[in-house]
Amino acid sequence: MKRVGALVGLVGAILCGVYPVAQGEDDALPAGVYRLKLGTLEEMSEHSVSRQGDMALGIKSITWQHSESDHFIFHTEVGFAVTQLVGVAEWSYAEIKKDLGITQDSFERKCHVYVFLNQPAWQHFIGEGKMEPWTGGWCTGRELFFWSRPNFKFQGTTLPHEMTHLVLHRFVGGDIPLWLNEGLAEFEGFRLYRTYLKMRNYTLPNVRDHLERDQYIPLDSLTSAVDYPRSTDEVTAFYTESERLINFLYYQHGGREPLMRFLKLQSEGARFDSAWRDVYGTKSSDPQVFENKFIAYLVKAKE
Repeated sequence: MKRVGALVGLVGAILCGVYPVAQGEDDALPAGVYRLKLGTLEEMSEHSVSRQGDMALGIKSITWQHSESDHFIFHTEVGFAVTQLVGVAEWSYAEIKKDLGITQDSFERKCHVYVFLNQPAWQHFIGEGKMEPWTGGWCTGRELFFWSRPNFKFQGTTLPHEMTHLVLHRFVGGDIPLWLNEGLAEFEGFRLYRTYLKMRNYTLPNVRDHLERDQYIPLDSLTSAVDYPRSTDEVTAFYTESERLINFLYYQHGGREPLMRFLKLQSEGARFDSAWRDVYGTKSSDPQVFENKFIAYLVKAKE
């Protein structure tokens, strides 16, 4: 196990700082600087985990290392760049809350994050958990599981995607429809990863920003779905269309405020059509006109 003192530095996204501290230290830190403590599972401030978490930590082929930051307890395979993970996780959590207009966070219970490097162990784990075989990560309650490459460098959208599910679970709750939950997670995942790359003068290539017309899922089918499609192509279409619908509502229909009102109505049990009529009906009173415009937005040719 590495000494905590060797982990000091500016790491992760947007130069997030990681600050090693003694247990119990609670002095205020500058914005963008996060506490990091390494230790055994028993030394973490919370060491009770779910059955899934217990199953993960019991995998014989993995040697786990445990650490803790302001909002998270991490369980990572030895050899993982945990300081980068801490910076990205805390930054993502703060950015997603800000984008969703969440200004108060009184949560004391921390989220447990499990990061696999061993791909065969990950595939076995998701099989035992009866998750979809294409799953690269998932959030259940206040636990987040995902697989990553060694030397984590914030490559990809998986972490901010799953972090969005956590934020929605904590601060919105209720019964969020599947398309809306996944669409927002995809939207935030792309947004944060794009921000990270832009700070380094890179662009995000090969983003799925359209579907072919024969891949289109009618809105009444998309917004009433309670489970994922069966085939990989259908899953890709479902995620793409869900994200693009959030994108369409956000950028073409008033931004964050109406989208959050729409989210609240949906989480409280409203159907898509009634929530849409209450929030967006004054801008586009005919649902079929709205859907036709969305189809044109979604199926547009690549530029």
